Amino acid sequence: MLTYVPLVLFFCASCTQINEYLTGAQDRDWTIYRGSPSLCGYTGCALPDAPQLLWSVETRTRTVAAPVVYNGWVYTLDRKGCLRRFSMEGDSASVYDFQTTIEASFVAGDSMLYAGRTDGYVNAYDINKQQVVWEFETLGQISGSPNLVDGQLLVGSYDGSMYTLDSKSGRKTGQFETGYYINGTAAVWQGYMMFGGCDKWVRVVDIATGTVTDSVALDSYVPASPAILDGVACACDYNGNVYEMKLDGGKISNLRKLVAATGDNAEQDGGVVSMPTLTRTDVFILSGDRHICCIGRSSGQVRWKKMLRGVTGECSPLVAKDRVLVCTKDGHVSILGARDGTELWHYETGEPIVASPAVIRDYFFVLTARGTLLCFK
Repeated sequence: MLTYVPLVLFFCASCTQINEYLTGAQDRDWTIYRGSPSLCGYTGCALPDAPQLLWSVETRTRTVAAPVVYNGWVYTLDRKGCLRRFSMEGDSASVYDFQTTIEASFVAGDSMLYAGRTDGYVNAYDINKQQVVWEFETLGQISGSPNLVDGQLLVGSYDGSMYTLDSKSGRKTGQFETGYYINGTAAVWQGYMMFGGCDKWVRVVDIATGTVTDSVALDSYVPASPAILDGVACACDYNGNVYEMKLDGGKISNLRKLVAATGDNAEQDGGVVSMPTLTRTDVFILSGDRHICCIGRSSGQVRWKKMLRGVTGECSPLVAKDRVLVCTKDGHVSILGARDGTELWHYETGEPIVASPAVIRDYFFVLTARGTLLCFK
């Protein structure tokens, strides 16, 4: 069932959001866990040639949400709902306590931080006022990060709905009901959002009108978000299949499997619970067998496959220019060459990692599940 309140202002997901790939708009900010509203996981910022640990801060609180970098500060949000702010020198302070459990990552923009809570509420925290200025209630747990584009906040809930909210007021401007849990974040491309769910379907919705413009059923449920770049989306299902879909005016065309799961134990041996990462030439995925794979987008062939030092999990890889930054579930952080998978650098944190790292010019940040924030330069 579809219910939608018309927007007062026409939504225009401008092409400028997509140009982050070309211009390096993430130079000083990393406002969402995948770097941009399209969730492609690519940044034009180069990683340091020989990264050194600049500082680390221990909070000793379980943390699942990924860090964001905004206006010169690094923000973290732990599972107990404590929001912390860190300077680039590692000075820290607890700035707000939401007093509830939060596991979803959060998004920054317009001097606000937007967080989804496990009790189903969405909060908008005003950085300048240092207070929550509005909240919105859904009817289910929020497990995926909100996404923010041109004044519209996109939030998926376990109540089976994808909501659009006015980012300034928290007013609901739209609601699309799927009837199934929504785990991930909606990826955005030129006025459309794309998201998967526990019913195996990937849907495309026109953000301005709330109209479903297309949908496709995959072979298994979709545990993580799609990623989009240059009008082409990639998504993984839990069986380990990797799909490529071309988006054209809100329609899905040229659907194909880049990787087909094989064997009777595909879900156990090769299942994918992380997101794909896209560059213009390649797709990078983690698989349940401790490997990272690089797949050529034009050929659909595996260019290289490398066993990592640790067990893969939900922490998706990031590509920074010609290098891949990947964190494992048991605390290994590695930088690989994007061309051939050669390991160029490695660091062992000694603590599990489930949250995506953040990358800006000259720095990158890794947050462990025990709440330790590490800054590398």
